Amino acid sequence: MGTQAEEQPADFKQHIIDFISQVEYSELITVEDDTPHIRPMVYVNQGLVIYMASRRNTSKVHQIKANPNVSVMIIKSFQDAGHTKEVVIEGTASFVTREQERKWVFEAFKRKPPIFQEWTESNSIKEYEVIKITPDLLKYFDYAQGESTPKILELNQ
Repeated sequence: MGTQAEEQPADFKQHIIDFISQVEYSELITVEDDTPHIRPMVYVNQGLVIYMASRRNTSKVHQIKANPNVSVMIIKSFQDAGHTKEVVIEGTASFVTREQERKWVFEAFKRKPPIFQEWTESNSIKEYEVIKITPDLLKYFDYAQGESTPKILELNQ
């Protein structure tokens, strides 16, 4: 099956932002030596830009430094695959170094589940990289509408 690369209505971008703002967890996909690696991640977003945090000396940080092309899958399941919605983001990861932007990210994490509130209040945030994922392409699937072909939003960066 192919993908729909048709022109999307102006409110489609806002629909995707609203969707990703409601979901807590994602799957981050990185690549190392032509092998994809997937791991669950909590994220915050500012519009379509996704932010995550990871301890500095992890495989995902090393993989992003070697290859910044990543994907993020955000799924909202309703206990039945026929009602699932998902967004797949293809984009470029970078590391946030501006202190003001890092501070915003950690403040935003305080609105996540309690474990992240405790984590952001500790001094350990200095040990973390803030990963910023700038999207190039978004694929939106709404299986509740009986559509298995994604709606595509291409972003000209």
